Amino acid sequence: MKRLRALCALVDPCESFIDVGCDHGYAVQYVYQHRLAKRITACDISAPSLEKAKRLLDGKEGITFVCADGAAVARGHETVLISGMGGKEMCAVMAACSPKTFVLSPQSHAYDVRVALSRSGYEIVHDEVIFDHKFYDTIKAVKGAPKTLSEPELLYGAFVRTKKNDMLVDKLRRALAKAKQFPSTAQNEAKRKTIEEVLLWQLR
Repeated sequence: MKRLRALCALVDPCESFIDVGCDHGYAVQYVYQHRLAKRITACDISAPSLEKAKRLLDGKEGITFVCADGAAVARGHETVLISGMGGKEMCAVMAACSPKTFVLSPQSHAYDVRVALSRSGYEIVHDEVIFDHKFYDTIKAVKGAPKTLSEPELLYGAFVRTKKNDMLVDKLRRALAKAKQFPSTAQNEAKRKTIEEVLLWQLR
């Protein structure tokens, strides 16, 4: 639930909101209760998951439930929230729409998500690691002039040089301990040095 709360806190008032992969519908419930959007869509490719959201939100007016691939229905919404799927899947949904704001939490391949945002003309305005049983990246991006990100920033977060993130430090320390156990190849040494560099930035 910590990740869910973190993502909900990133949602600004908007004309229309969609939660792609809504599962139980808790984010949709938050947006509805806080009156953050005039038009709300709960979307999940899984019919049983969508049914859970329908039960939670039964009787709430102004919420549309759609059982479909998010790429098919995300277009036209001002804010698109996507979590609970891998980064590569997420990029496919992102490529099919062009909202004002993305709120994202990829299960994996956050690097690909950051690259896709930059190439699509989105500025990352929030990028933080949280811990909720495992480490998650939480990202908010808005249409604008994207900052050119370095390789370490694409890997570990757009603000690794400028904003302290205790959970990122924890994640990096664990990653460094694992990296030191890998065979001493050029690729593994480069990865280890990048982790050490980002960790140094965070600890300054």
